[in-house]
Amino acid sequence: MLPATLSDSALSERHIRILDAAERVFARAGFHAATMQDVAAEAGMSPGNLYRYFNSKDAIIAGMSERDRSLIAEDFGSLCPANGSLLDQLEELGRKHLVRQPREKAVIALQIWAEAARNPEMARMCADIEGTVIEGLATAIGEAKRNGELPPRLDEHRFLLAISMMADGFFCRRAMDPTFDEAVAADTLFAGMRQLAQSMLLPDPDPKP
Repeated sequence: MLPATLSDSALSERHIRILDAAERVFARAGFHAATMQDVAAEAGMSPGNLYRYFNSKDAIIAGMSERDRSLIAEDFGSLCPANGSLLDQLEELGRKHLVRQPREKAVIALQIWAEAARNPEMARMCADIEGTVIEGLATAIGEAKRNGELPPRLDEHRFLLAISMMADGFFCRRAMDPTFDEAVAADTLFAGMRQLAQSMLLPDPDPKP
């Protein structure tokens, strides 16, 4: 059984090697075509040794998803007003996960989303990651509203929904298009995030006559 939180600091070197190898194999071949033997070969170990750490492809996928969720939670936990603008920190975090990660990450995310449409366990894993992201964003946005960085009437629900859909679209385009310009797209995404943060407001409860 793996630990409940799977950041790299909580994993053994062997677990990290297997998960990294599985990501490369799944990105190349897809979940269904890839085999445990393929993952073992990519990780430089025997299939028998691989089964000591993960007993199935589903267990590997669960490990990959939980590792990503834990890393995202750690990153959001490090956000702090004392470190400067929270929007700047959110943009840096977004660039880390959307742009600086290998394209294979986006390819795998797209595969997981497709599987989630018919596999309840995959859907649960997606919901766990999405919940971690939304919780972290909501906490940061709430703090930014309190310290005056964001408008107090910002419609948090619509804002979170909008930037979540924008990020999902970014991932999909990056996964499907090998010529996708991540740098230009990221500049567009984060400029849009900042504009929405100032304009997506709740109605004024006390409009002037």
